Formats: sequence, structure tokens, C-alpha cells
Amino acid sequence: MHRFLSQRQNLLALAIVGFYVLVAAVAPLLASPDDPDHPSPFKVVGRSADRIPHPPNREALLGTLPGQLDIFYTLVWGTRSALRFGLIVALITTCLGVLIGATGGYYGGPINGLVMRITDAFLTFPTIAGVWLFQEVTLPAGPGVELTALQKALLNLKLEPVMLTLILFSWMPYARLINANMIQLKQMEYVLAARSLGARNIRIVLRHLLPNAIAPAIVLAARDVGGMVVLESAFTFIGLGGSTEWGILLVAGRDWTIGIDGNPLTYWWVFLPATLALIFFGLGWNLLGDGLNSLLNPRTSR
Repeated sequence: MHRFLSQRQNLLALAIVGFYVLVAAVAPLLASPDDPDHPSPFKVVGRSADRIPHPPNREALLGTLPGQLDIFYTLVWGTRSALRFGLIVALITTCLGVLIGATGGYYGGPINGLVMRITDAFLTFPTIAGVWLFQEVTLPAGPGVELTALQKALLNLKLEPVMLTLILFSWMPYARLINANMIQLKQMEYVLAARSLGARNIRIVLRHLLPNAIAPAIVLAARDVGGMVVLESAFTFIGLGGSTEWGILLVAGRDWTIGIDGNPLTYWWVFLPATLALIFFGLGWNLLGDGLNSLLNPRTSR
């Protein structure tokens, strides 16, 4: 930890990530909601019929969007959604990929061949098509149509189409990393010694193999926390799904990105705050992933 904290890049990563965590934790203090018991991520300041974005003022510290949506308020409360989405997707994706990759790598032979062919099949499926597919599956067929059992289950689990798609089509790099490490490590002397002493397969995997194979997956997961949020915002912006508040801010203000006089700085507040929030969110988690890579890599830990 001393070596990790002695690098400025890692301190910057912790500062950026810690800042977002702090904002999410004290969101009610930074941006007081109208209903504290059921806070909404959006707040209207002024007349909702006013379609002209207004610059920063006392009531809206970062200005408003068409419909007088308070940008600062949504940025603050959107931090909670961003952290929740990124951490859930990265955690589930990591667990799924590690489980599949470790199973195939440890048993090898036909089992590993089957696991890797399934992984390759998922790699060939386009993520955009997955978003469209799960939107059709999870949303009701029409107005007044009763939800199916699957749709009710996904609704109760709060799994949106974009989240479900990213989970099901992002585990493959983890599986490949763990699979390659498991194949190499299972031939090491300490693993062979544990097997000769009668240790069970599950103990060998959990006690001896995974602790030595999982470091690259942890690094990739840290980077994916930011990447998944940026990707969800991109899907929201192009209209393929997603409900991230930061993406909705960009959608609401995109008609004003280029001002009436052709100057992109005329209405800078409609796109710059949300864009910077996404950039620094992704940057912080990527820097943290790089720092963890240096910390967990035995070749650079001297």
C-alpha cells in the first residue's frame, strides 16, 4: 500500500473516485430534493413550458436545460445511479466470467473446449443487437398488456435492458483471462502437491488457483466500472435504451449544443457539465485500474 500510495497517478485516481463517492453519499445535502422520502433525479426550476435553456444562476448553479431541468441537481443525483450501475455490472460480469473461465481452465479437455467455444460465440454477438433484443423481451407488448412472469422477475430485480445486455455480453474477457491463467497455474508444484494430498477440486480452485489467477480480472473490473457507465450513456444518447441521468442530460440539451449563432460555447452549460462528469468518471476508474495492475502484478511489485 505504501508503494501504491507513493505514486501520484494512484493518488489522483483515489481522489477522483473518492470525490464521486462523496458526492453520491451527501447528495441530499448538495441538492435538496422536493420529497426527501422519494427523491427524484430531476428537478424543474421555473416554468416547465419554457423551452429555452438558461445560464447558471442562484437557483440553478449550472444552468437549466429546455423544460428548466436543473443541471447541477441531476448531476449530483446521477452520481448515485452511475456508481450503482457501474459497480453492479462490473461485479456480476466479473463473477460470471471468473466462474466460467475457472471451470473450463481447471477441468481442461472437452469441457474447456466447449467453454471456450461458447465464449467465442458470445464474442461474435453485437452488443447493440442485444440491447434491442432485451428491450423486446423485457418491455410489454403494448398498452394494457399484462407483463409476463419473466418481465415481472426482471422488473423486481431492477434489471433494465441495457444493464442485462452489458452483463450477458461483457463477461467473455474475464473468462479468457482466468482460463489462460488457470491452465498455466494448475501445473505448478503447489497445486500438484495439494492434489496428491487429497485436496478436493473446489478447495484447490478456491484456495490455490483463484487467488493467484484473479488479479488481472480485478484490474479489468475496476476499468469496466467507468466504461460501463460511459457505454450506457452512449446508448441513452443515441436512443437505444438506458436511463442514466447523465445521458438524459446530454439528450435533453443536444439541440442546443450548437448555438443559434453557430457558436458551440453560446450554451456551453447544456453539454459541458455532463460531458466532464462522464470523462472524469471514466478517467478515475481507468487510473485506479492501472494502479491496481501495478500493485497486483508480481513482476512490478518489487
